[in-house]
Amino acid sequence: MRRVATAAVLFNAIALIAQAQSAPRTAIAGRVFDDFGDPVIAARVTVERRNAAGGFTVVSATETDDRGEYRVPNVPAGTFVVAVTTIGGATTEIRGNQAAGGPGIHKTYFPGVGVAGDAEPLTLQPGEDRAGVDVPVRSDQSATQPFSVAGGGGGTAIVVAFVADVPKGGTGVIRGRVVATDGRPLPGAQVGLFLYGARQPTRELMRADGGGAFEFRELPPGRYRVVASKTGFAPIVSDESASALRILSSGRLLTLAAGEISERIEIPLSPLATLSGRVLDENNEPLQGASVQLLRIRYEAGRRQLVAADVAPRLTDDFGRYRLYGLDPGQYIVSASIGGVSTADVPGYVRSYFPATSTPGEAQFVSVRPSEAVAGIDLSMVRGRTARVAGRILNHAGAPTTGGSVMLRPRQRSSVVGVSTGARLLDDGRFEFPNVPPGDYVIQANRGRSNPSTEGEFGSLSVIVNGTDVNDLILQMSAGSTVAGSIRFDALDPSRLPAPSSVELSAFPVDFDRSPSNNFATANIRSDWQFQMAGLNGPRRLQLQSVPPGWTLKGILINGIDATDRPIPFGRQEESLAGVEVVLTDRLNELNGRVTDDRARPAAGANLLVFSTDRDRWYPASRFLRTASVGPDGGFLVQGLPAGSYYAAVVARLPQDGDGAWQEPAFLEALRPDASTLTIVEGQTRTVNLRLLAR
Repeated sequence: MRRVATAAVLFNAIALIAQAQSAPRTAIAGRVFDDFGDPVIAARVTVERRNAAGGFTVVSATETDDRGEYRVPNVPAGTFVVAVTTIGGATTEIRGNQAAGGPGIHKTYFPGVGVAGDAEPLTLQPGEDRAGVDVPVRSDQSATQPFSVAGGGGGTAIVVAFVADVPKGGTGVIRGRVVATDGRPLPGAQVGLFLYGARQPTRELMRADGGGAFEFRELPPGRYRVVASKTGFAPIVSDESASALRILSSGRLLTLAAGEISERIEIPLSPLATLSGRVLDENNEPLQGASVQLLRIRYEAGRRQLVAADVAPRLTDDFGRYRLYGLDPGQYIVSASIGGVSTADVPGYVRSYFPATSTPGEAQFVSVRPSEAVAGIDLSMVRGRTARVAGRILNHAGAPTTGGSVMLRPRQRSSVVGVSTGARLLDDGRFEFPNVPPGDYVIQANRGRSNPSTEGEFGSLSVIVNGTDVNDLILQMSAGSTVAGSIRFDALDPSRLPAPSSVELSAFPVDFDRSPSNNFATANIRSDWQFQMAGLNGPRRLQLQSVPPGWTLKGILINGIDATDRPIPFGRQEESLAGVEVVLTDRLNELNGRVTDDRARPAAGANLLVFSTDRDRWYPASRFLRTASVGPDGGFLVQGLPAGSYYAAVVARLPQDGDGAWQEPAFLEALRPDASTLTIVEGQTRTVNLRLLAR
């Protein structure tokens, strides 16, 4: 169906939106909290009406924020019940470093009952704004209670429990208190005590008192970790990885002797950082249903691009308000869109960026510090020419398919730093991207990934959008090509070969428009050193992603021809390869030396970058680009570089906007004028002394 047919249709749509926004608001608002008064985050709140069959039909829905607050706007007049759906009541069992188990789904009705028939009906008059519809939820029926880690990603939580209780009978004591980073006590915080070294992992859980104090008694001697959790707060960890077991690296680690009393243990928790504001139209009126998303500039898939931050998008309410929470410190771009997959279809608005622009390069960064509540970030939506892009997806056999993901991305050759957008998937394989601004794009469909060595069906289609609807596109997917072969060794000592599991071989994309931009195949390497990958599409380089110390790639042969570092076309069955030989060698080139600063002191913790003088070799994951950390004594070691000519530069820190951001050609080019030049010869050990670059 055509979304924008004429100027008259657009004018009428704008008039209807303005009329709806000026009409009396009918809404239900309240708070969801647990037995301890703590807010329940990311609970689904539904307004439901009894249907003819005697059941209930959902009329409208929303989610609670980090304060446990919700608002359901535009509820029609009538009689309803309010329900809260939470996930919890099950534990994630930890065995070694593996997690298993699953959550339970629970539904609670206002004013706090578990059966719809016992719910208190709410009768709303036209224009009524009903506040104070608060719903208490049992703490054991919410994922953030009784023990969890609230992470970025919109308040997601992981319940952590071990498989047995800490044995009693000892005389040791551990006591302390849970505090916020500003020193104030956190009453009712959840505290966990984990004992290590037993035959099976053990734990004990308790609640801190009104002053945040806790005490564990009758403890045997051993090595313990004390951790804490409270809704709306995040654990403070030594490494910033957001893993499922993140909480197990937080808190305090201590060793308790027999009969020892360890006290004055403080467990700090950091309040979740938040960002809030409003989304307005060109007349400074609030816009409801706009999807607000935080973006960060990252170097991914061989280019600098805007990617979604690890914070769930939120929809604006009828006052145009939004609130995002669980933010990591950093620089963000705030964006809003209307007419996307999950938002209302209001034609004419393009994705807009704070404060009021449709051009990402003109957006203002918003800085968020740890635990900071950033408010007043109001964003004005921008009107522009948009179009509908639609078509149908066919699988490799030519049949319509709707499975998997379908994304619209700016093309690699485009100078636009844009945002990838998901499609509306319709029946019979149809897809639709509404409100697409002018630009040069690629549509990518990906489905059916079965295992790490086999990519799923994939298809890509280029499309140029200039303000006119693009319809009836056909995106044909391919099952891809197969690569099979073996790994052999050129070894000084053939009796000391690495384990197959320590070698990782992949088919790394050369053109990310014609291949999946992430999650590409890694070879299944068997114990006889035979390997296979399947489902490959687009040009690739066969590359070693991981190799054990003491080994490096010597070459890759296809039918006896050297194909090392060369792009290879894939996609059709006839482009499959067999008999590929990947040769590893333990005859390593070595580069070592020391790095000093401008005062001739060891530059401990600095980063060495070694990159080829041939700019054509500056591609992602190239074996001609290497980085190494400088040790406490200023020493460094790089092994396995191919023979050739290189630049060497040392910087205090690597770029923070992506794991591979240091490989960006522009960054390397900026280092080149001050870098040292050196040559690596086959079989050579080269020693050089370098200076830390002042920048």
